[in-house]
Amino acid sequence: MPITPVTLFCSIPPGLAREQISLQKKFVNSSQGPKISIVTVTYNAAPCVRETLESIIGQSYPNIEYIVIDGASNDGTQSIINGYHEHISHFRSEPDKGTYDAMNKAIDIATGAWVIFINAGDFFVHDQIVAQVFAHPIPDNYDFIYGDYIWKGDKYGMRIESRPLDKMWQRICFSHQSLFSRTSLMKAKHFDLRYKIVSDYNFYFSCYMEGSEFLHLDFPISVFRAGGLSDINFMERTRERWKVVTRYKKSLLVHLYYLWLILDHYKHRPLSAWRALRKQ
Repeated sequence: MPITPVTLFCSIPPGLAREQISLQKKFVNSSQGPKISIVTVTYNAAPCVRETLESIIGQSYPNIEYIVIDGASNDGTQSIINGYHEHISHFRSEPDKGTYDAMNKAIDIATGAWVIFINAGDFFVHDQIVAQVFAHPIPDNYDFIYGDYIWKGDKYGMRIESRPLDKMWQRICFSHQSLFSRTSLMKAKHFDLRYKIVSDYNFYFSCYMEGSEFLHLDFPISVFRAGGLSDINFMERTRERWKVVTRYKKSLLVHLYYLWLILDHYKHRPLSAWRALRKQ
C-alpha cells in the first residue's frame, strides 16, 4: 500500500523512537563509534541539494566526516553548499568525468573507517539512522553493511527490501545510498571508470564474487528519489552489467537471462532488439 511522504519520511514509530533516544544518549558527546565518511556528489542540483545537506548535517551521530564533491555547477548549487560550510569537512568544486569520477575523488579524501554515498536529491530516513547502524561494534569480517531503502516518487513512497545476494548476478540487490563500505577496501579498488552506468554494480558484484562479507540490517537507511532512465540508458546499463557478470559467471543461464531482458524490452521493436544485440 502506498504511504504518503508525511507518514513515511517524518514519523518514527513509538518503539523505534524510544530506541533512538537510547542511541542518542549513548553517542552524545562521544566519539567512541567509528568515524563515518559521508559523501555527497553534486552537479547542477540546486533544486534538491539543500534537503540532502540538511539530512546529513542533522545526524545525531557525532563522529562524521562530511565530504561534498561538486562538478563545477553553474546553477547556484555551489552557493547553497557554501551556506553550510561550517558543517562540511571537505568541499571541492571542479570539472570531473562523471559521477563515478567524483565519487573516486571523495574516496581518496575520506579518512573514516566506513564510507557511504548520499548524493544530491537523496537523504537519510531520519536523523539518528547512522547512530542506529553503528549502535554495536561491527565484526571485522564484514566489508559492507546494507539495509533497505525508501523509493520516493512525486506523491508517494514505498519501502524496497534488499534482494538476496545470490541474485546479484541479475541486478544490484541494494541501493548504494543504503550501503556503508569499508573505506580501506574502496581505496584499494575504486570505481572503474570504464563503466559509465554500472561502475558501482561492478565494484560491489566483484567484491561479492571475490569473497567480501555483507551484513544486512533489516530496516531502511536512506530515501532514494525516483528518476527516469532513458531507453538508451537501459540498453547501455544492461550491456555493461552483462559484461561485468560474465567475468565471473559464464553459464548459459546468465546469457539467456540478459538476452531475455533485451528481447523483452524491445518486444514491440524487433529491429531495435537486433541492433542492440549486434553491439553486445
